Amino acid sequence: MTRKKFIDEYKNFLKLAIALAAKAKEKGIASLEDEIEDIDDELFKDGLRFVVDEVEPRFIDEIMSNKIAHEKDKQMRLLKTVQKRVVLGIQAGEHPYILLKVLCSYIDLTRKEEQKIEISLLPD
Repeated sequence: MTRKKFIDEYKNFLKLAIALAAKAKEKGIASLEDEIEDIDDELFKDGLRFVVDEVEPRFIDEIMSNKIAHEKDKQMRLLKTVQKRVVLGIQAGEHPYILLKVLCSYIDLTRKEEQKIEISLLPD
């Protein structure tokens, strides 16, 4: 996969992640219940289900880490790791802006790329 394609896919995931984090922050974690079924990725879906079901963070971390360890593709492993970070961030009630900054730090973005992502994902 090319870097541009990976960045585009990553950006699409960030859009979903930040929207979910904002909704959870504003309306509570239980408000994510309806969103879970629309998510295609099974690991991310399971992680969010654990959060809604109030599973302890240490169990979520262990389960998701174990599943990530089986992933052979480096880029997919990174994406799964980021998904786990989103799940745990939402559960912890992290502010969407801080979560976005953390997620942008997982990949090697130029400052300009990071700013473009921030502008496109965060409200004014």
